[in-house]
Amino acid sequence: MREGKRGQVTIFIILAIIIVASVLTFFLYAKPTFLSKEGTRIGFDGCVQDSLELAIYELEKNGGFVEPEFSYTHEGEEISYLCYTNEYYKTCTVQVPFLSSQIDNQLEIIMRDKVDKCYSDSIEELKSQGYEVTAGRVDYDVLLETGIVRMEIKAPTVVGSQSFTKFDVKLTSPVYDMAMMATSLLQFEATFGDTDLNTMSQYYPEYKITKMKMGDGTTIYSIESKIFGDKLQFASRSLVFPAGYDL
Repeated sequence: MREGKRGQVTIFIILAIIIVASVLTFFLYAKPTFLSKEGTRIGFDGCVQDSLELAIYELEKNGGFVEPEFSYTHEGEEISYLCYTNEYYKTCTVQVPFLSSQIDNQLEIIMRDKVDKCYSDSIEELKSQGYEVTAGRVDYDVLLETGIVRMEIKAPTVVGSQSFTKFDVKLTSPVYDMAMMATSLLQFEATFGDTDLNTMSQYYPEYKITKMKMGDGTTIYSIESKIFGDKLQFASRSLVFPAGYDL
């Protein structure tokens, strides 16, 4: 009897190993993958993450716009005016009331072709490995949250006998937090014409917040994450006095 029980236990152990190995094999090889260039992330998720990271970087340096239409040129970069007045003695008017929503919308636009490219490349890679693949229509949402940017991607896909519907991609990023900080700075600019960065820096010690006063009354703000290195910059022109005015 004991030998029989031992035999059953052995069989169960072997079956468990086979099941675990099968699951690992499926998720490592059957899940849509894209072999990216050296130095970049691997897989469909990784391809999207790489593209998302680059898109966020481009938006951060331009104040939340892909191609700023109303900007200040500084060291070859077009930095968006997020608060502006062309009059003397008056505080600025906020141009983008909800910067986080602006960045979210711009990411939706930038990522459209990039997600499609990552998806089509992963499908072709699977086919080259001998899998039968049926691709579906790709749709997605970009969600900015504290500490992360998420993409919920709907892409009905059949690989062999397995079906996939959704892919969730997460990227660690401080862009939402920096956008909220920038919104606070803009409110001060619109109300008082300037901002006390010492107080702001005390509330957010993990960020380096700076401003540069330019000759025409423009102020360039920079919010840089000390942890991740991301830097959001934007311009404001508020409460400007004419040359020679004696405060």
